Amino acid sequence: MFGLGPVEIVILGAIAVMLYGKRLPEVGRSVGQTIGELRRQFSTLSREMDVATQVDTASSAVRRVGRRVDEAVTGPAVAAPRFDPPIEPAAEESSAAGSQSPGAVG
Repeated sequence: MFGLGPVEIVILGAIAVMLYGKRLPEVGRSVGQTIGELRRQFSTLSREMDVATQVDTASSAVRRVGRRVDEAVTGPAVAAPRFDPPIEPAAEESSAAGSQSPGAVG
């Protein structure tokens, strides 16, 4: 128990009797209750952490499945080059360009 031998335990018991005397059973009971409560809190925290980890794992699995379904329905997401149609010249520019013949010098 905590690396203590029988001699050390007897010494600690004697010190406890000298310090607490008749109140020793009450002190021991309260220490035991405190340790029990700490253990319960730790186990509850541990369970909550396990549940949170499982939820994170499940949500990432759902996201992966969702991506696979999307790719199966729409095909893989490939970045294709965009086609931009040529810009039409403005009406003024087209009329000015139409009045000059390509071979004429201005």
